Amino acid sequence: MSDSRGWRRLHHLPLALFAITIVAVALGGAVRIHDAGVSCPDWPQCFGTWGFDVSHDEQADWWAENPEEIKTNEDQIQYDTWEIFLEWIHRFVTGIILGPLCILQWYFSFKRKESMPGVFKASTIALILVIAQGAMGMITVLYDNIPWSVAAHLTLAMALALSLLWAWVRWMDTEGELPQWMELDPKNANRLRPRLYDLSLSTLVVLILGAFVSSTGGQNLSCGVGTFSAWPLCGGNIFASVVENIQFGHRLAVILVGCWLIWNLRGMERGTIRKLMHSGIGLYVLNLLLGGAYILTWDGAFIEILSLLHLLLGSLSFLCIGFAALLARNATISPTSAEDE
Repeated sequence: MSDSRGWRRLHHLPLALFAITIVAVALGGAVRIHDAGVSCPDWPQCFGTWGFDVSHDEQADWWAENPEEIKTNEDQIQYDTWEIFLEWIHRFVTGIILGPLCILQWYFSFKRKESMPGVFKASTIALILVIAQGAMGMITVLYDNIPWSVAAHLTLAMALALSLLWAWVRWMDTEGELPQWMELDPKNANRLRPRLYDLSLSTLVVLILGAFVSSTGGQNLSCGVGTFSAWPLCGGNIFASVVENIQFGHRLAVILVGCWLIWNLRGMERGTIRKLMHSGIGLYVLNLLLGGAYILTWDGAFIEILSLLHLLLGSLSFLCIGFAALLARNATISPTSAEDE
């Protein structure tokens, strides 16, 4: 693969890794909604094995040998094969597929670091982040899905996704393969960059607050459920204590950031940036309604697939806006420059 044509076929590798990252986020969400976050209570093994087919008797034997690992009530420490499989496949995708492929991407970019330093830097960051993700996954298991670790796990996943998109854009630009729709006017891009950075960060804050709501005991019920006094109101009130009610804080952030997103469409010329912003805002508004549907459709239990869709739409909304920021950044630097990256 020393000829240039062979190398060129690799410039979509970061995009493939980005897709795998989104699959890993979806699997992580499925693990959470099925309460399977500690269905493999040890790490990196699962009940002392490398598989997922662990019977209740085998689980009981493992718990008897490792009583210090019991973090939940006695009636909650046996899991079905499906629950164990979800946690196992999540680890498999991140540790056996995504991790090694990030190492491979780093190797390819290292071989060409002189000609495409930006790709090498982005690939190095992606490799560091995927390792950090593995470590945070271990912490999440060892600390029984403590909320801050769940939020950090999601934040690192979003950072990894953006670093892979950045590697993809820079790789194509370096090889002169950047699609026309990604080529922006440098002057306009430079003007919009700070605004897009701010909007990306604001949307990420909303996503992080949502992770705290979903992983903190009782917060999904804190404004009530099943009636309009629970949504869009909170316990029949317009306002609630942000300190005591994380869900209300999340809702308040959703409204404020949503208004901020729409306000900042002003002055954005028609083109790629505006289209990405429209996509991000569209997903954002749809996700707001989906969050309401999750609360209103409660009937003795939540429809948990709505929770998973809520996570995915929130993540994709953030990534649309983040991708717009990356394209604006790319338009202001030369294809082979390592400066300002």
